[in-house]
Amino acid sequence: MSKIYLQWVLVIPFVLFSMMGHTQDKPNQQKIKALKIAFFTERLELSPEEASVFWPIYNKYEQEKERLRNLEIKEVRNRIAAANSFSESQAKQILNRYIAIEEEQEELDKNFYREMAASLSASKTLQLFRAEHEFRRRLLKEFRKRQGD
Repeated sequence: MSKIYLQWVLVIPFVLFSMMGHTQDKPNQQKIKALKIAFFTERLELSPEEASVFWPIYNKYEQEKERLRNLEIKEVRNRIAAANSFSESQAKQILNRYIAIEEEQEELDKNFYREMAASLSASKTLQLFRAEHEFRRRLLKEFRKRQGD
């Protein structure tokens, strides 16, 4: 794998994440979170009982995802800026750390969806999967619209 390809594979998701998350100020992050709560509650048609089960699990999952994102930024992405000055062994170390974090993220996702299916239902879990995709798509669409204004 060429160094340029590796840099693009690692940089593109970071840029998208930065545009959507880290460039937002706290009030905007809070607005997005409130919109997400309303959107998910509506899309999943959560009863009060279901919501009391869903939100603690979902919030824990989101916190862990954020921890992993921050870890990836700190241990991998921030170091990529100096990628040309790395020895091959240093580059391999960073790449291995990236892969380990990605595997941890994948495991987190699997465990979360299994827990959701066990706590609510498989159909609600699939609805959540679709709702997350729709929410991200709408958020990105809104972001693009505002960038064009």
